[in-house]
Amino acid sequence: MTDVDQLFGDDDAGVVARQAAEAATVPDFAVLARRGRARRTRRQAAAVGAAALAVAGVMGVVQVVGGGDTSGPPDPVGPGPTTTTAGTSEAALAAFVDGQDGPPLALAVAPGDTDAMATLWQDGEVRDVLAVTDDGFATRRLIELPSGSRVTAGPEGRFVVRRGWDDSSIALVSTDGREEAVRISGAEGPLAAGEVPVDTLDPDTAEHRLVAVGSDGTGHPVTAPDGLQQVTWFGLRLAGFASAADGVDYHWSDDGGTTWQRHHLSGPFLPGLVLTAAGQDHAVIEGGDGATLFPLDVVDRAPSATPADWTRTTIDVPDSHVTTTAAWLQDGEVRVLATRWDDIGQGFDAGVWRVVGDTLEPVASDQPGVTGNSDAAPLLVEYLDGPVLWVPGADGEVWRSADGGGHWERFATR
Repeated sequence: MTDVDQLFGDDDAGVVARQAAEAATVPDFAVLARRGRARRTRRQAAAVGAAALAVAGVMGVVQVVGGGDTSGPPDPVGPGPTTTTAGTSEAALAAFVDGQDGPPLALAVAPGDTDAMATLWQDGEVRDVLAVTDDGFATRRLIELPSGSRVTAGPEGRFVVRRGWDDSSIALVSTDGREEAVRISGAEGPLAAGEVPVDTLDPDTAEHRLVAVGSDGTGHPVTAPDGLQQVTWFGLRLAGFASAADGVDYHWSDDGGTTWQRHHLSGPFLPGLVLTAAGQDHAVIEGGDGATLFPLDVVDRAPSATPADWTRTTIDVPDSHVTTTAAWLQDGEVRVLATRWDDIGQGFDAGVWRVVGDTLEPVASDQPGVTGNSDAAPLLVEYLDGPVLWVPGADGEVWRSADGGGHWERFATR
């Protein structure tokens, strides 16, 4: 295990961050969380062995409401009927998905419809399996995909699937399992009505590019700053970072990429986006290098009306260090899913916190076990009328909070 003193020590706190800045690589919360889940999945698979595929599944139909019940989660229910659309037998894919004792690698939810969902499950380094449903997993479709695939919410209740580590192809997948290849062509332009932005790898250069995907299966490159990374689409705001010689440039667009604005942040640090919607204030967090951890050191913030007026606040939590796996703006305040660590590397006081001045205050939760461990990382943060968090729980379940971590509902994922 990495020595926490090496991550947070004061002897030369900027060395690793400077090295990372020189490497011109901007970290992505989703990638860090996915990498950690993948490592845990592989460790679990190695421990359990091949017999894991035969383990009876857990979690299944419709949504299960957590509400204000503090006595613990209700009993899980079994998985629903399965239909597959791949070469591997239905029984083999179903046995694999139902045999997982951890959370899915990824989650996508049709905006405003918690019954329409897609989850991605990793089978070692060999393949991924996508599970889709339109009835909260009372029934489901399973689709075999190459390892390294990704899934996000797409237009008109469908899902965008990028196949393999190299995004070898992109498809729209319906909740009934039907697939439609996405054809990327044409000149760069802003997002049109009904299009969804997707971060992909350019097949010719292997560099990141932003493309718009429409409901008719067509797509085009989105106008964006060169080198943009860690791109988010949240509440109609596009945002991301581009590496710079002495720091990073934070870019954003509130009009679908028609126009972009930029603010330069100087210093040797690794940046993380605070998810903010169009018209809201801007915020960025600064951290050092923590491998799959992201130390929370500083919060930078600017009003939406005067985006050039940034303030920089160093977070001071006595007798502990803090790492975070997500940050978002909730009712005007920055909130983080974070863990405090002591000087010997033990995590404690994990959960959702609000940033108040230069310190953190815990957010009371009706299900403290959902975020109360250092491994807690959201599978998804979506924007409806405000931020909505989806955090994995035990036995493949997932929990949803629409009020910033105070109240949680439980849902099936397979």
